[in-house]
Amino acid sequence: MNAIHTRTALGAALMVNLVIALNGSSAQSGEPRSASEGAYTTAQIKRGAALYAQKCETCHGQKLIGGEAPPLAGADFMANWTAYSVGDLFEKLRNTMPANDPRSLNNQEYADIIALILSANQFPSGSSELPGTPERLKQIRFESTK
Repeated sequence: MNAIHTRTALGAALMVNLVIALNGSSAQSGEPRSASEGAYTTAQIKRGAALYAQKCETCHGQKLIGGEAPPLAGADFMANWTAYSVGDLFEKLRNTMPANDPRSLNNQEYADIIALILSANQFPSGSSELPGTPERLKQIRFESTK
């Protein structure tokens, strides 16, 4: 009986490690699973702000509160995006913005602008940059702090 229990326990431990490896535990990867856990850096906000001023401000306003285009900050914006991932926002921006030249920025530039958007919506900064990889961004939930 002891050999059976030992094999069962060993098998269970291996399964747990496999599940963690396949799912990519946030503790192991160091990446937040929620934007409220600090998904961008302050340096990234600065780069995002410079890009925003050049590419987005004319339509979305200086303070991201809208103008010719919808707001990128505030209650209305949050109500529209809370159910989605940061990757969903990334895909929307990449495929449609700037309106006169979609996909004209590289992935990291879009991520930098999203860092500015997260900051404007009171999400905290962290120690890791928001990645410019759509697959990794889909792992970060776009939700406010509780």
